[in-house]
Amino acid sequence: MTAIAIDFGTSNTVVSLWEPDTQAPKTLRFPGLSRLFKLTTPAGDVQDVPVVPTLVFVKDAATLLLGEQVRSQRLGLSQPERLFKAFKRELVADFQPPARQLDGQSYSAEFVSEKFLQVIWQQLQQQQIQPTQAIFTVPIGAFERYLGWFRDLAKRLDIPDVQLVDEATAAALGYAVQHPGALVLVVDFGGGTLDLSLVRTIVTPTQRATDAVPVQCAEILAKSDAYLGGEDIDLWIVEDYLHQIGSSRSAVGAVGWQNLLSLAERLKIRLSSVESAKESWLDEETFMSYDMELKRDRFESILEARQLLEQVRQALDAVLAIAIANGIRKAEIEQVLLVGGSCLIPAVQQLVLSYFGRQRVRFDRPFEAIAHGALAVSQLARLDDYLHHTYAIRLWEPSAGTHTYVPLFKQGSRYPCQRLEPLTLQVASHGQTEIRLDIGEVATIAQSEMTYDAQGRMTSTPLLQRETYRSLESQHEAVCIARLNPPGQVGVDRVTVQFEVNEQRSLVATVQDLLTNRVLVERVAIAKLR
Repeated sequence: MTAIAIDFGTSNTVVSLWEPDTQAPKTLRFPGLSRLFKLTTPAGDVQDVPVVPTLVFVKDAATLLLGEQVRSQRLGLSQPERLFKAFKRELVADFQPPARQLDGQSYSAEFVSEKFLQVIWQQLQQQQIQPTQAIFTVPIGAFERYLGWFRDLAKRLDIPDVQLVDEATAAALGYAVQHPGALVLVVDFGGGTLDLSLVRTIVTPTQRATDAVPVQCAEILAKSDAYLGGEDIDLWIVEDYLHQIGSSRSAVGAVGWQNLLSLAERLKIRLSSVESAKESWLDEETFMSYDMELKRDRFESILEARQLLEQVRQALDAVLAIAIANGIRKAEIEQVLLVGGSCLIPAVQQLVLSYFGRQRVRFDRPFEAIAHGALAVSQLARLDDYLHHTYAIRLWEPSAGTHTYVPLFKQGSRYPCQRLEPLTLQVASHGQTEIRLDIGEVATIAQSEMTYDAQGRMTSTPLLQRETYRSLESQHEAVCIARLNPPGQVGVDRVTVQFEVNEQRSLVATVQDLLTNRVLVERVAIAKLR
């Protein structure tokens, strides 16, 4: 079996392969697409890490340029309408911007993402790599529509075996399988999301023939997330700069905005190792020069004012609270691994160090840890997980003029599991021949607003927790769980539904008709759950 792992990232994408000869993962390099990211290890060594910048540029209707072809030539800075970046984040966000119309072709986040991954898959074929298993990593907070998109893509690429694993969990597994029994927490802070996952591996003996063979299982003990990342930070730096010079996004135009974002990204990277940095750009149309200078203390003030560090604190507190509820003290966590480009920010590192101490925190392989760790999934006998979102049925209450939710399984439910009580349902109108349910995910998103006072000082409102609902993917209409014969009557209990989640994390339903006493549906999977 040839297993590959693809960490499809907001800023960079990493592809790794398990090498039987060395019994170790190898990061693949694709000529023309990959760049070598120079990274200094904690020991002071400089390593070249091959990554594919997650960028697409539409040259014309027949030509798409990807990865390093786009970054090295700085394509899109003069034609930003043809540049696609952070499209993975748009895909995860569920609410996507309208498709762009270029050269008579429609370019949506889904379309661009698929083209990007198709090219990477073709590069594998050109290197004579024929994967029999592909492991894709996904954000912890991703909604089911995003996961369903990956499953559909795998079918179109004719991948025989596809698995999905949380990004932070993948990185934790990469370390944990090498240290059986260890408690490992990963803080994955990339370009689009912040994910935390606490994992423990267990070795249990099992009989195979006459020998006792150790089989590793892994258990995800706690996880949390926040929808913020490096893309937000670049935007905040530019907005702060424009405020200082008395300008705005509309004033600098699309070209200026894209160039300033590029400068902000470079400033952010440089400030991980220096106290002050400066970048400049000349608008060749207006001959206006933009000089962006940023000191680390101002940068950290921006992060505090935008409540980035507060959201990191909340995510750390949330994962530790779940761990404590499971009987695990903070002192028992043996390793804390920082991965993702945004973990290069000194303020983020210092915050994590203040929680766990320098002895337990490691910053190693920040760009490869997820893809390498994902390969460990194929070495596990079992991965025990729990539902990260609450799953509910959404109902319309005409008298109140609003929706209400009937929870099926709450966040934190370990699966396989069964709902304790069956749900009794009636029809909504006389003569109704079907019962359909709007089943979806309920999650909480933190938001705040940013303002400046008369002296230019930054202030922000407290973080507000807002509940959001997403109908499950593949449900452009509600799921039909039962067909009624004879038709139903209003005000009469008609069916009971017993819900359960199986080991494959599918929502399974058994429906019994109370009028005829017949079982209409027996343990049929009606949706996948996150």
